[in-house]
Amino acid sequence: MTLLAPLFLLGVLAVGLPMWLHRLSSENPNKQKFSSVMFLEPGEPRRVLAKRLQYLLLLAFRIGVLVLLAFAFARPALLGAPEAIVEDSARLNLIIMDTSASMRHGQRWPRARDIAEGIIDDVPSGDLMQLLAVGRTARVLVDPTLEASGLRQSLNALNPDYSHLDYGELMNAVDLTARGVELPVVVHLVTDLQQSSMPTRFAELAAQVPLELNIYDAARPGESNWGVQSVSWTPATQQIAVSVRGYGTPPAEKDLVLELNGERVAQQPLSITADGTVTAEFGGLDLGEGANRVRMYLDPGDALAVDDQRFVVVKRPEPRTVLLLTQDPTGRDALFLTAAMETMTAQATTVERSTPAASSDLDLRAYAFIAVADAGILSDADAERLREYVAAGGGLLMALGQRSAGSSAVPVTGHAFLGTAQLGATGGAFTTVGTMDSSHPALAGIDELRAAKFYRYTEIQPVPADQVLVQLERGQPLLIDHRLEQGRVILFTSSLDRQWNDLPVLPVFVPLVSGLASHLAGELSVQTEARLGATLSPRAVGLASGQIFDPQGNAALGIAAAGLGDEVLLESIGFYEILGSGRTELVAVNMDPIESDLRLIEPNALERWRNLNVPLAEVAAAENVTVEGAEPTPLWPWVLGLLIAVVFVESWIGNWHLRVRRGIAA
Repeated sequence: MTLLAPLFLLGVLAVGLPMWLHRLSSENPNKQKFSSVMFLEPGEPRRVLAKRLQYLLLLAFRIGVLVLLAFAFARPALLGAPEAIVEDSARLNLIIMDTSASMRHGQRWPRARDIAEGIIDDVPSGDLMQLLAVGRTARVLVDPTLEASGLRQSLNALNPDYSHLDYGELMNAVDLTARGVELPVVVHLVTDLQQSSMPTRFAELAAQVPLELNIYDAARPGESNWGVQSVSWTPATQQIAVSVRGYGTPPAEKDLVLELNGERVAQQPLSITADGTVTAEFGGLDLGEGANRVRMYLDPGDALAVDDQRFVVVKRPEPRTVLLLTQDPTGRDALFLTAAMETMTAQATTVERSTPAASSDLDLRAYAFIAVADAGILSDADAERLREYVAAGGGLLMALGQRSAGSSAVPVTGHAFLGTAQLGATGGAFTTVGTMDSSHPALAGIDELRAAKFYRYTEIQPVPADQVLVQLERGQPLLIDHRLEQGRVILFTSSLDRQWNDLPVLPVFVPLVSGLASHLAGELSVQTEARLGATLSPRAVGLASGQIFDPQGNAALGIAAAGLGDEVLLESIGFYEILGSGRTELVAVNMDPIESDLRLIEPNALERWRNLNVPLAEVAAAENVTVEGAEPTPLWPWVLGLLIAVVFVESWIGNWHLRVRRGIAA
């Protein structure tokens, strides 16, 4: 037993008051002077004794009222019933439920619940039980207990989420839970034995503490599944590409439906081969202003409905103007660059040409970014003006072509020139692209850049803060992303015409220019897709602050208590909405497509896993182990009821005592 508010026990000191009052009232105030009592007849001793007992009984009940009142305010509670003391032969049974997305397939989750119910029924009466749910993380649902009712209640309220489970991380969570437990541990894992949940290293399946591992399969052999694996939007072509894959599936005919802002606007029939993959494309979307919600889904769906859909945010690009600085106002030295940018109808780009000298009268802040056909045409004053523009947050694309030869440093950025390498004329010796940083958003999907031939290029020395996006096969940088205070400069160490390479006449030139233009204009810095289980803040979508709403329309709670400020945890699939600064931004969250693969672990691999976790040694059970985490049973209502009864009895005895006192006075 414990006291939830023990300081109230100080109220027991109030018992001194009735003792003092009874002490004062024990003397008879009706005293008469009398010469001698030698001739009086003695009174009856029994009557005097009865009066004294009435007095002591009244005093006891009044003291009891005060003690019970203080005890009730101290809120006594019982930590555990006598059954909470486990026996020497008891074990701790960890019942672990797999709540990953694949458990939503067909009847897997109902079967998993039935299996868990059977485990609870079979646990010996003296054993402790603990319930855990594992998906992206491990959660303790019920602390160790002897009562099965609490486990069943939590089990009935539990449902799978949208996460992916890694069995290696699961066994690590088991180690953390079982570490320090003084009882033998028995693990009951209820899962669907998904092959894609296996860790990279098989040794990660071995527990670090002695335990007995029982694995229960909620899946059935031969279960198949189709899933929408990916959806991508290409602004340059205004196309949506969708990939659909089958796992263990027969040939099928399905419709792929495109839903735009909640309305069904297009569909394509798909012929999916057995266990095959098919890709479809949609174009000509009538996009609204700002962010648009696009949902792709299969019709009809299958037994795992959650992966029959995928979400993507599509933005209608705002018109933008680009300033192109050339030595020739007609732009002949940047003809291919101009044509590439004007071809990007999806970006609604307008190219305004000017010479560096004439640009001094222009407001550079009015342009989405600035392109320089050749850095050698810039004077020191021009370079300083462009430097101020970039430092304030602007973007600059600058080629180091013919006119840059002989310079000692790159204008604007100050990179050191190492010379110009000449391999040969067109059709002669050349070099090609060696390595590319394909993770950079400006280079997404342009592997064809490796087909370009470079006859001349300018060698410069990158600085430590630079991000080298593309290197030639000899290791020299071809494309550099350079940060300059609030802005950035993209340096291209060859020419943007056909004098030094054949890149401008290749099909990859337009996507490359499109990616670089979007990167310099800041369009690729706004997050429109996030991974389930990651965090999201208004800053990720370009807002200083804002309110985030989950796909159900509820305000998402921040996790500031974890030191992450206004970030929220992404726990649902769909569109998260961020409102702030008069803008509305969207972020699409999708399920990990790896959960669509329902293939099961090979039987021999499963047997090896079980054998990894045979108990290594006998674990001695501790005596008198108390169940931790049990809710205390409040006792104060019983104390309050006893107090009320004592008050009534005290009142009755008090009236009796006063009647006796009045008789004495008379």
